[in-house]
Amino acid sequence: MNVLRTAGVVAAHDLSRELRRPVAASAVLLFGVCSLVVLRLALAGGGKPSSAVLAGALWVVLVFAGLLGTSRAWGAEREDGAYDALLVSPASRSAIHVGKVLAALVTTLVLDAALLGLYLALFDSPDAAGLALLAAAIVLAAGGFAAVGVLVSGLGLRARGRDLLGPTMFLPLAIPLVIAAVTLSLVAFDAGTGNATQLLLFLIAYDATFLVAGIAAFPELATD
Repeated sequence: MNVLRTAGVVAAHDLSRELRRPVAASAVLLFGVCSLVVLRLALAGGGKPSSAVLAGALWVVLVFAGLLGTSRAWGAEREDGAYDALLVSPASRSAIHVGKVLAALVTTLVLDAALLGLYLALFDSPDAAGLALLAAAIVLAAGGFAAVGVLVSGLGLRARGRDLLGPTMFLPLAIPLVIAAVTLSLVAFDAGTGNATQLLLFLIAYDATFLVAGIAAFPELATD
C-alpha cells in the first residue's frame, strides 16, 4: 500500500477509536480546564497579570496536555495485545509510525483549540496579528509534541516502567521546542524581543527532525 494511504488508515483508525472511547482526551481536557480556572483564580487577586505571565500560564497547560495526550499513542495496542499483529501486517512500519503521529497531532490540535478558546475567554488576548502568531506557535508545537511523544512512546513500548519512562524522556527532548514556542508567544503578546521568523523556522525544523528520526528509528525499534 502507498505509505501516505497506509498512514491515513492508521490515523483514521486511532481517531475513530478515540471518538468511541475518549478516555485519554477527556482526562487531558479536564486537566487543562481545571488548570486554567485555577490559574485565573490565582491571578485574579494580584491585579492585571503581565503579558509574560499570561503566555507562561498558557504554556504550562499546553505542555502537560501535549505530554498526556501523546503518551497514549500505543496504549490501545499494548492493552489489547495487538502490537505484534500490527507489525506482521503488510503495512510499512514507517507508515504505521507516520499514522500514529498524524493521529496524535489531530488529537493534540483539537485539545489545544478547546484550551485556547477557554484561555482567551478567561484572560486577555493579543491583537489580531499577535493571535495569528500565537496560533502558529501552538500548531507547530503540537506537531513537535506529536512527533516526540509517539517516538518516546514507541521507545518505551517494551520497556519496564514505561509509564515513568515516557515523561522522563519526553520533557527533556521537548525543552527546546517549549523555549521557542514560549518566546514566540511573548512576541505575540508584545512582551518579547525574539525574531518571529527565526523562531517559526526553528519550530518547523524541530518538527521535521523528530518526524524523520521517528520514521528512521521505528522499524529498528519494532524489530527489537
